Amino acid sequence: MRKTVIIFAAAILCGIAGSTSAYGQESQRQRLVKHLYTLAADSLQGRKAGTDDGRRAAEYIKRQWQQMDMMLKPLWGDDYSMPFEQQTPLSSQSNFCNLVAVIEGNDPALKDEYIVVGAHYDHVGVKDGKIYNGADDNASGSACVIEVARQLLAHQKELKRSVIICAFDAEELGLFGSKALVKVLKSRNMIDKVKLMLSVDMVGWYQTNGSLVLQGSGTVKESKSMFAPEKLGVDINVKFKPFENSLFTATDTEPFAEAGVPTLAVTTGLKSPYHKPEDDADLIDYEGLDRITDYITSLTISASRYNGEPSSGRLAAKHRSKTLDIGFALGYNTCGLKYPDATFYGKEYHGFQGGLMFQYKLNNFFSLRAKAMYDYSHCPLPAADDAFGKGFGMEQHSIMVPLMLHMGINIMGSGIYIGFGGYYGRELKGRFYGDVPATNPAYDSNPNQAGWAVDFGLRLGGHWQLDGTWYKQFTNLFDTSAGLPKARKNTYALTLGYFF
Repeated sequence: MRKTVIIFAAAILCGIAGSTSAYGQESQRQRLVKHLYTLAADSLQGRKAGTDDGRRAAEYIKRQWQQMDMMLKPLWGDDYSMPFEQQTPLSSQSNFCNLVAVIEGNDPALKDEYIVVGAHYDHVGVKDGKIYNGADDNASGSACVIEVARQLLAHQKELKRSVIICAFDAEELGLFGSKALVKVLKSRNMIDKVKLMLSVDMVGWYQTNGSLVLQGSGTVKESKSMFAPEKLGVDINVKFKPFENSLFTATDTEPFAEAGVPTLAVTTGLKSPYHKPEDDADLIDYEGLDRITDYITSLTISASRYNGEPSSGRLAAKHRSKTLDIGFALGYNTCGLKYPDATFYGKEYHGFQGGLMFQYKLNNFFSLRAKAMYDYSHCPLPAADDAFGKGFGMEQHSIMVPLMLHMGINIMGSGIYIGFGGYYGRELKGRFYGDVPATNPAYDSNPNQAGWAVDFGLRLGGHWQLDGTWYKQFTNLFDTSAGLPKARKNTYALTLGYFF
C-alpha cells in the first residue's frame, strides 16, 4: 500500500497549521492525521465488525475519549460500551459493541434534550487477501467525531441541549449499531428527546468533491440560515440537500429518521475509492477534514441552542414508516388472448401503460399497493371463417386498477418484493381493426373486466421502483351472446415508477 512510516511521521511532525488545544502541543490537524493512520492501518485488518481488529479500533477511540482534558462521561453507567447481539447472514460474528458518551447541556429547560453526533468505525475487513483499510469509509468520520467531542468539551458552557457522542459498530453489515442504539433509546423513553442526529460518514475528500454535503436539511427548520458556514464562522463550502435519496447507499441516520428524528447525513461523497483496497490514509484531505471538524462542532453548538422544536416535520421518502406514498408509473406491456374453449393462445402484441401508484406501508415487510393505470393494448383474433387468417385485430383502451399485498425486504435503503392480488378493469373504448371478415359480428365487449395480478420488483432508494406484473383475466372479454368467442386477456407489463 502507499502509506509508509516516513509519511506518517512527517505528517505528525511537520507542524501543520490548525486549531490547537490544551491537549499536549498537537494541533487538531495533527491529531486527525494520527487517528486516520491508526484506524486505517494494515494492522487493524480493515476493522471488520465483531472481530478482534474491530474491537481494537473501538479501544483506540475509547482511549481518546478517556484522555481528553475533560473526560467524556458515559451516557449510561460507568462505561462507554454498549454491547449488542445481531445475527446476520453476511457475517459469522454476532456480538458487536457501540461506544456512547454524553456532554451535558446547561439550559435547565433543554438539557434533557439531545443532539446525537455519530460515526461508524467498522469497515469490511479483508477480501481475497487484500486489506480494505477504509480510511475515508469511515476512519475519516470516526476521527472527526473524536475531535468534535474534544471541541464540544472545551465549549461545554455554550451548550443548551446535551450532546450524545456515538461510535457505531456493524454499520457495514446493515446499520445494526445505530438500530441497536435507537432500540435502547426507545426502551428508555428517550427517542422523543433526540432533536437532531448527525451521521458523519466519509468526510475525507473535501477538496476533490468541492463541498461538504448536508443531506437531510429539509428535516430541520431554518437549516440553511442556522447552519450557514458564514454564520458559524467557518471557511467551508457547504451544499444543502433537503433529503437523502441515494439509490444504493444508506448511513446511520436511517434508524433515527424512521423513528421521526430530524437527521443530517454529513459527507464529502463517494469520490474516494469506496469499498476498494486503495482507500488509504495517505489519500485523505487533512486540511479539508480539519475545516469539516470545526464546522460540525459549530453546527452542533448552534443546534443545541435553537429555541423551539427543530423538526420541520418532513422526512425523506426512503425513511418514511407506516405512511401513504404516492407516485406515477410508465410501462410497456404485451397482451394476448386465451380461448377457454380452444386449444391455443392468441399471438401477443405490444402496448403501453401509465398512471398513478399508491402504497401504504404496514410494517417493515408488508405493504398495500394500488395503481390506477391507463392501459392501451391490441392483439389479433381468429376469424370465424379462417382461424389462421391475418390482418384482423382488437384494440382496447382501459383503466386498470390492481390492488395487491406486497411482501418484501429492505436492504440498505432499497429492497425487493413480490405481490399478489387482483384487479378491476373498465374498458373506455374498443374496436376491431384491419381486415375484419364479414362473417364476424360487430365489436361488443363486456366493459367490466377483472382478474388476478402477480408482480415482482425492485424498490431503489425509496423513490424508484421497477416491477413486472402479470394480469390474468377471469371474466370473458366479449359478449358471447353476440356470437363472439369466449376470450380472456393475459397481459404482462414492465413499469418504472417514482414515488414522491
